[in-house]
Amino acid sequence: MAGLAYNCVLPSPEMRQWNEIIKKHVLNGDAVQAMVTYVKVQEIGFHADNFTFPILLKAAGSWSSPCIGLALHGQTIKAGFSSHVFVQTALLNMYRSHRCVADACKVFEKMPVKDVVAWNSILDAYASTDQMDDALKVFNSMPLKDLSSFNIMISGYSSIGKTLSARSIFDNMAEKDIVSWNSMISAYVQGEDMERACDLFREMPAKNIITWNTMVKGFLQNQLYGTEVHIYAIDNGLASSPHVTTALIDMYAKCGSIQQGLQVFYKSQVKDIYCWNALISGLALHGHGYAALNIFNKMRKNHTRPDDITFIGLLSACSHSGLVQEGSQLFYSMQKEFGISPKIEHYGCMVDLLSRARHLNCALQLIKTMPFKPGEAILGALLSACIVHQDLEVGERVVKLVSSRGNYLSDGELMMFSNLYASCGQWEEANKWREMMNDTGIVKTAGFSVVEVNGKFHKFLAG
Repeated sequence: MAGLAYNCVLPSPEMRQWNEIIKKHVLNGDAVQAMVTYVKVQEIGFHADNFTFPILLKAAGSWSSPCIGLALHGQTIKAGFSSHVFVQTALLNMYRSHRCVADACKVFEKMPVKDVVAWNSILDAYASTDQMDDALKVFNSMPLKDLSSFNIMISGYSSIGKTLSARSIFDNMAEKDIVSWNSMISAYVQGEDMERACDLFREMPAKNIITWNTMVKGFLQNQLYGTEVHIYAIDNGLASSPHVTTALIDMYAKCGSIQQGLQVFYKSQVKDIYCWNALISGLALHGHGYAALNIFNKMRKNHTRPDDITFIGLLSACSHSGLVQEGSQLFYSMQKEFGISPKIEHYGCMVDLLSRARHLNCALQLIKTMPFKPGEAILGALLSACIVHQDLEVGERVVKLVSSRGNYLSDGELMMFSNLYASCGQWEEANKWREMMNDTGIVKTAGFSVVEVNGKFHKFLAG
């Protein structure tokens, strides 16, 4: 404790306020704004401390690249905080998030004080990268283990298909939480052993929505569609649970039986936000845009407050049904009426909605004004629409956006560039992009389909 106290520097009152602001951005999932605030803090003369760096490193862990985290690591060394326990643990977690196991190990080895959180972080670094032999060595050398230690091992063995090893860890646990049970059931589901998954499911002292979704996934994978899992829920007196209702609605929607999903929904006496969201998403999946909007209106009359998932389902429903006006109204009402800041998924839905309806210029303007860097999926959706609608003007502007990202161009992007010009009769330009693929040695990834017959998967290549 003395070491920990010595290793802790109390921040100034002003810096404490800035730390709270940065922390709020991170908790809201806005890592970009957290970093922007940090830069502003430095510009006005304040400096990060041993409370600031752990928050920033957590944000850096969610970044697509470890570059920001590496820069922050350098700043911790320069500022003299790299030996602080909280900072070291945050560095370890950041490298683990980016699967940089070697760097995580270097940080771990230099830690003078290693608590169970640090041990679990290095354990997870190995387990999440399928290095289970190394994970087992760490696990066996841990001076103290908690529930998370055992759960990490179960999950790790599950991901590489070693169900027996996962069960051995599970059986040796003195105490189990719901994560332990869910992880072990998931291991059996991934191993296509539904009999043991069901046995464990019956033994569980308590179940949550993850438990039910895992079981539904298992039934679907094993071609036990719809009625089997539904009857199981009824026989065990669980059909009225909101968790079960949500899982059943989701299952019926994915099986193509949205009518049965509706029956489950209306028969349920208790409906939480997850039930409403599952039905709205299911209706969106089946292209029933007006029905999804109708359910949303009923949800509001029921005084159930929508969340960000609700709007992803609604915008998706509008996109699949061509409801441009309705979708736009919903998008702009998120912040104004419900206080929900649109995430990149919502912008993606709006771009898809506008692109499908041939409002390509509006879609491009939305991409340029959104507070996020457009990803491959959003730009790809707009570019695909430009090809379908033969809009070379907007298409070329999208090509410039994709090319300006600084990343190397993938085979899919190069093919889309070529297809854009080909669709508009610009054969010389189309051939130029195809020749670029050949010159750089990029080979188009072959499309394929997978069909399961009698428990075996058969792959069919296209072309």
